[in-house]
Amino acid sequence: MSSNQQQSPAEVAAAVASCRLRKQQRRRLAAFDFDHTIVSQNTDTVVRDLLPTEVTSAKVNELLENDCWTEYMAEVFRLLHEQQVSEARIRDTIRGIPEVPGFVRLIKHLAKRLHYDLIIISDSNSVFIDEWLRAHNLADCFVAIFTNPAEFVASGRLMVRAHHQQSDCKLSASNLCKGRVLEHFVIEQDLRRSIRYDHVFYVGDGNNDICPVLRQRACDFACARKGFAMEKHLLRNRSKLKLRAQLLIWKSGFDLMDQMLALPQLKTPQLQGDGEQTDQDADADGKVPEVARRASAVAGPTKSPN
Repeated sequence: MSSNQQQSPAEVAAAVASCRLRKQQRRRLAAFDFDHTIVSQNTDTVVRDLLPTEVTSAKVNELLENDCWTEYMAEVFRLLHEQQVSEARIRDTIRGIPEVPGFVRLIKHLAKRLHYDLIIISDSNSVFIDEWLRAHNLADCFVAIFTNPAEFVASGRLMVRAHHQQSDCKLSASNLCKGRVLEHFVIEQDLRRSIRYDHVFYVGDGNNDICPVLRQRACDFACARKGFAMEKHLLRNRSKLKLRAQLLIWKSGFDLMDQMLALPQLKTPQLQGDGEQTDQDADADGKVPEVARRASAVAGPTKSPN
């Protein structure tokens, strides 16, 4: 073909596809629940317990009975403001929640040593999660956080709204289908950033963590906390649920890290499309770039009990 001859549309498409494949990155993803997974307590109920025991309302109880957790917590936050529980006290309370043993170390190791992409998908809220992560120097370890958007308004009241509204998934709360969030994130990473995940780890503890692991592939890992609802449900209904992912049962972050490092599938380095190792994805300080880090409000307008 002469130098001035134009390429056909098919040839152009093939060239673009070839270029994309050469630049494609092959990576690993770890997605985490937050309450009772990274932190040892339920952030919502810890803050709710700042209310005097005699303070309640018929509306609060009705919302709880109707499984409207986000609306329930919005009413709790209204009562906290009414009782003059300050923003500073709420933030101090969140910072004081202990980690599940070993999870700070696990997160830092995966993000800064092994260069995994890490995300959080949680039915807590953005204020609580961001506050705790900053207090433990973990904010730069996550490329995205999906949760119920929240903020303190000028009056000092904490306002929260649902991450999204859905009625399709019966395994999930109406305000957050974690499976849909995980699926959309993986697809978006492929389409927008040419990142494909060879293995996806989902780490959780509760019933609302069942949906995402049922969408995983055979090469992925469902990581359930021992003795909690997620593990019990998966073990009791494993054949019925048709779980394809490999199941890891963990007791602590230390235990989970040991199990992950022992997996034969992970002995080989992560490769980019051109065959280069992705160990260079971190900057000189070992920090993960802020590629797609988003507060919950960006992904769409998360708390039901786990």
